[in-house]
Amino acid sequence: MAQPKPRFPQSYENVPVKKALTTLAAEPTLEHLDALLAAAAKGGLVVDVTGSTPQDTRLRTISSTTGEAVLPLFTSMNALRAAVAQSAEGEGARVQAVIVPAVEALGFIRTADFVAVQFDPAAAHTMVVARSHIESALSEH
Repeated sequence: MAQPKPRFPQSYENVPVKKALTTLAAEPTLEHLDALLAAAAKGGLVVDVTGSTPQDTRLRTISSTTGEAVLPLFTSMNALRAAVAQSAEGEGARVQAVIVPAVEALGFIRTADFVAVQFDPAAAHTMVVARSHIESALSEH
């Protein structure tokens, strides 16, 4: 029996979110934040699950400057690899990730005491978005 085709190929890239991040970084306005959140609710996003086992899926997190948990989400596997390459693990470190529907990825903010989502950490146009904005966007979908 043939394996079902994955919903998102490993080469998937959420181009609308990437473009919205670039626009928001160039001109940080509420209108551009709303455009980012609208784009982020469509397509897929990459979630770092490094350290997970088949029995126990773990979301890898990052810490804010005050030590609070932030949920990193990525527009592509390449964006995740670039972030890991700049981390303490360094280039070539083994990562585990899943590409899930974007609304599901954003919904992970409700699974723990995350204060924000950070899109494409370590990228030139990264953005940290407060939990309240993410939850507001989720309530619209």
